[in-house]
Amino acid sequence: MFDVKELYLYSSSVRRKFLEKLETLRWEEVTKNREASFYSMRNIMLHMIDNEDWIVNWVIRNNSAAYRRARKAEEYVSMIMVRNHLEEVERKTQAYLRAADEKEFQRVVKFTISSGTTFDMSVEESLLQSFTEQLYHVGELIALLWQEDVEPPTMQWFWNNPRAKA
Repeated sequence: MFDVKELYLYSSSVRRKFLEKLETLRWEEVTKNREASFYSMRNIMLHMIDNEDWIVNWVIRNNSAAYRRARKAEEYVSMIMVRNHLEEVERKTQAYLRAADEKEFQRVVKFTISSGTTFDMSVEESLLQSFTEQLYHVGELIALLWQEDVEPPTMQWFWNNPRAKA
């Protein structure tokens, strides 16, 4: 049976592979406006990272409406900055997940989105929302990489199974 901690290990592994792939591209390719959801591949990657940060460090602490990004996407001027941001967010996420137990995952939080709409969700449901958000945008990155004739990294469970790495 899967648990949210395992899904986050998988998600982190996939996101890192995509970050590594973006690091192989010229900066102009990564930051080019492609008229995608967040315009550039850099911005999509930052959205994926920031979404995790928002949910783990704000939503589950019942303070989702107060969230403010560390930086605007345009302030990230290198993949090193994006990587540093990812590592900081993942460090916080991993610390949280190490301490969280089943009781914590069942706790209900207020999940307030940008429109002001609030949902009562369990911590586990909130974390699953972050996980699925990343899946949507990984698909988007795959399409954008294909447009540049760049083979995306493997994202399938069988290549990134955290059980197999243990």
